Amino acid sequence: MAKGGTQTQETIAPEFLETGIQQGINQGRDIATYQDTPMPLYGQQVASFSPADEAVFQGNQLAAGAFGMPTTGGQQYMPQEQTMGGIRGYSARPMVDEMMKRFEAERPAQADYRASFGLDPITGEAGSRALSNQPVELELQGGGSRGK
Repeated sequence: MAKGGTQTQETIAPEFLETGIQQGINQGRDIATYQDTPMPLYGQQVASFSPADEAVFQGNQLAAGAFGMPTTGGQQYMPQEQTMGGIRGYSARPMVDEMMKRFEAERPAQADYRASFGLDPITGEAGSRALSNQPVELELQGGGSRGK
């Protein structure tokens, strides 16, 4: 009895595509380490009111008071504005810093675990669980001749 032959079909990615995929994966690995490193907020996140806006508010308060309507009595509800590079605004940094401190105080093991994936912001050293410290390197290899 005759046996039938076997056929194998193999798909080989072109070298330029394989190289692009490897570069994309490596870039993702690098970015993943930075993604797990908390970045403090610098500068203002929200613009503050202009002097003209503040004058309008004050005028409204005076008009309301003149007609016996309720006013704020001069109370300020906004945080202290900051000026950076001539731009006035409000920063969320104090609130975010306080949230991070509270998280680290109330959940130290979870904070340490999360930090182990990121970078030390002073030394730049990758944490123990960062992808760059993992023992397995990803390498794509074509499985056949490329006509070289």
